[in-house]
Amino acid sequence: MKTLRTGGCLCGAIRYESSGEPVFALQCHCRDCQRQTGSAYVAAVRVPATEFHITKGKPKHYIAKADSGNEITRVFCPDCGSPLYAQVSTRPDLVSIRVVSLDDPSWFRAEADIFVKSAQPWDHMNPTIPKYPTYPPGRSYRPETGE
Repeated sequence: MKTLRTGGCLCGAIRYESSGEPVFALQCHCRDCQRQTGSAYVAAVRVPATEFHITKGKPKHYIAKADSGNEITRVFCPDCGSPLYAQVSTRPDLVSIRVVSLDDPSWFRAEADIFVKSAQPWDHMNPTIPKYPTYPPGRSYRPETGE
C-alpha cells in the first residue's frame, strides 16, 4: 500500500500531496540550495512526478542554471516564500520535495550528502552518510556522460 504524504507552505496558500515512493533522500550543499534555504543545505526527497500533485493554490517558479550545469526549477509560495520542491531539467520524471514542507518530515533519513564541494566549513555533517562532491553516480542523468 502506498503512503500518502502531504505538505505545503508556511501560510497555507499552497498544498500538495504525493503517493510516490521516494527514490532518493538527500542533503544538498550546493550554494543555490544554501541561498534558497538560508541554511547550510537543503534536505530533499525525490519522488515520481506522476504521483505528485498540487491540491491548493498556485506556486511560483524560479528557473536557473544549477551548479551541475542543468536547468533547475525551484518552486515556492508566492505569498510567504516557503520552498516546496524543485525539478531538474534532465529528470522531469522526478520531483524533489523540500522535506521541511512536509506535514510530517520525521520519517526522513538522508541517504547521501551531495555537492559537498560547496559545503560550509561550519556545517557538521553526519559522518555515517556517504559524501559526494557533486551528484552520486547514477542519481542524475547527464546527457554528456549517459549517467
